[in-house]
Amino acid sequence: MKIVFTSIFRSGSGGGGGRVAHELAQQFAREHEVAIICPADRTGYTPGKNGLAVYGIRSAGDAEFQMPELSAPTIRDLFDFLDGFKPDIVHAHEPALIGLIGQVWARMNSVPFVHTSHVLPSKAVDFGTADKIHFPTPLANSPISDFAINSILSNFFTNCDALIALNQSAYDSIREFGYTGPVFIIPNGRVLSHYTSKQIADINSEQKNLLFIGYLNERKNQHYLLKALKYLPENYFLRLIGKPLNPDYKQKLDKYIEKHEIANVEFMGQIEHDQISEFLESAHVFTSASTMEVQSLVVIEALASGTPVVGLSNETIDELISDDVGAWLARNQKPSEFAEQVIRVCSLPEDQYGEMCQNARDRVAHLDWSNIVQSTILAYREILTIKLFMSEEESDMLNSLVNFFTLGEVREYLLSVIAEARKGSPALKRRLQVPRWLQSWIRVPSSTWIISGVTILVSVIGYLFMRGKGNKNGQLDSGDN
Repeated sequence: MKIVFTSIFRSGSGGGGGRVAHELAQQFAREHEVAIICPADRTGYTPGKNGLAVYGIRSAGDAEFQMPELSAPTIRDLFDFLDGFKPDIVHAHEPALIGLIGQVWARMNSVPFVHTSHVLPSKAVDFGTADKIHFPTPLANSPISDFAINSILSNFFTNCDALIALNQSAYDSIREFGYTGPVFIIPNGRVLSHYTSKQIADINSEQKNLLFIGYLNERKNQHYLLKALKYLPENYFLRLIGKPLNPDYKQKLDKYIEKHEIANVEFMGQIEHDQISEFLESAHVFTSASTMEVQSLVVIEALASGTPVVGLSNETIDELISDDVGAWLARNQKPSEFAEQVIRVCSLPEDQYGEMCQNARDRVAHLDWSNIVQSTILAYREILTIKLFMSEEESDMLNSLVNFFTLGEVREYLLSVIAEARKGSPALKRRLQVPRWLQSWIRVPSSTWIISGVTILVSVIGYLFMRGKGNKNGQLDSGDN
């Protein structure tokens, strides 16, 4: 099978969603012909590891967010690459920018298009996107932004042949959002052997080590963990790993620590992902107060390492945590009650603590990448049984799409490609046919295409802005140099 993945993140950046996109591509490349399209220093193909083909889009920004330069020549070159690669499936991990252009190509060529939703559709802004790109908070939380995001997601979902939900919570959110097409529940995967090979912490040691790993921001809710720490004995030590997405939130944490004279906490900053298992090995409890986590990689990694998890209710905690692997607490439970559960776990006799640690490993034993790849292949095969072709109605829709969301050179190029497909060009004609019920999915109001078009136009402006910002601040600049 030939698969193209898209991601708006470079390898190693973008949090869990960015990491999963690249890891899944690498896992598939072991037995399939795979390419991933992602930000890079220059536009073009480069060979990756283990046979993975990497097609980079010139992008600029910092280590966490890269704005691709989606100009007409860039899109033309990308389409030429995709025409030559001839994927059976295009699989996007984000519903914008590179993912959106990949979707346009897939619809033009009647190639099935799949999207993994790494956020809850109705709460996309709340997952830290605004912080990562330093978007003004008032605007990010405004009705205008809510309308724009809902319109973009609705349009994008409508043009997907199937969606992948990470768990039941994500599935329910997708359905509540209004998507009626096929949805497969396929969780995130990990290389479990990296964690199951580690020793569990010595529960008899005098110092009890607590750990949380993740960006410092309101959603991750480290402020709550500091409040809980006040109710714990001094020999309970909390390590917070991760960098702040917003400097204001880090200042808020620092002020709280100073005001309450909390000495048993340490900010470790950002670490390499390979180091996570080492910190988990010495942790007696992984603590989480995150308000939203569709499916947290680090919670999976903690359980795989045999580290009990004490957490406030969210999508991940509800799915994976119970008293036999740590403690589940309701969202509204007090920090003092959270602290009581941490003490309960750390006060267990050695044999009972060891049993809890084994239970934790068993809880996520099914989440090895080998199992996830097989589940994804089964989903792909089911999607490929839907026969597709570019009907006259579809090409009319694509013409409307392009006219509304592009300008100038980009518009002219895309319209010419649609015209070729409509004529039945051998280079673009595909072998499958769309059922009538599926054709209705790709009809969208022109207003949603206008909003989608803004993201494309902004990409070029944003690329120039972030490139200039990177030069000014000495940050990563992915230009010509």
